[in-house]
Amino acid sequence: MNRGILIFAYNNQEIDYVKMAVFAARRATEHLNLPVTLITDKDITSEDVISVFEKIIVVTDNSNQNKRFYDGDSDFKLLNWKNYTRNTAYDLTPYDETLVIDSDFIINSNFLRYCWTQKNDFLIYKDSFDLSSSRETSEFTFISDLGIPFYWATVFFFRKTERIKVFFHLLGKIKENWDYYSKVFYLPTKKFRNDFAFSMAIHMMNGLTEGDFATSMPNKLWFITDKDILLEYSNTRMTFLIQSKDRRYIPVAINKKDIHVMNKFSLMRVINV
Repeated sequence: MNRGILIFAYNNQEIDYVKMAVFAARRATEHLNLPVTLITDKDITSEDVISVFEKIIVVTDNSNQNKRFYDGDSDFKLLNWKNYTRNTAYDLTPYDETLVIDSDFIINSNFLRYCWTQKNDFLIYKDSFDLSSSRETSEFTFISDLGIPFYWATVFFFRKTERIKVFFHLLGKIKENWDYYSKVFYLPTKKFRNDFAFSMAIHMMNGLTEGDFATSMPNKLWFITDKDILLEYSNTRMTFLIQSKDRRYIPVAINKKDIHVMNKFSLMRVINV
């Protein structure tokens, strides 16, 4: 049974997601000792990129959404946001057992090797930890004030089984009928978001109640928001400026912790040093 990692990366006007995917793939290969496949929408000719990945699969992302990408508290740019193909992971992956990670999820430990030592065929993060302990994070607990539990599509693991095939098919149907489902689940925005779609699909696979379709990762997903800033990266140590409740910044360092870095601009600066 073959195993590997999948990363989706679609560049926009300012952010080079492919370059971030290269950085994330190198970290993942170093700590998990597994091959990585890249899903992107452009033919890759750079040998520096090609050499990092076992395979590169070109798939068009037809989404036409814009969102604000922040770089700290006040500086932001309105940019194209391509996030429309995550539901195709089951069909696109060349692996029987696949770990999917965002290009801005940086692996600094071997913890996720756990995925291949346990028996469940679908793992995903439900619990999370914000490096800013004073920030309101209810949006990462439920998808809306009247909604269902929130799951992170940032990192998930699946095995190719009929049950999981049904789940990804359901994700596709939710995406196709997003206007309807965004109303049914009282979403605060009509923008398509993978976290919301995955949360809906899990809820539906559970029979619209609490259930055991999705197994939660045994640890929490660590993250910073785009209001925080990544300053330095060295080996497995990362240093941040974290926004406090009074909007001042506090320096924080972590070591040997996997983390979701939502501030893409600061991640790009660190990669480019």
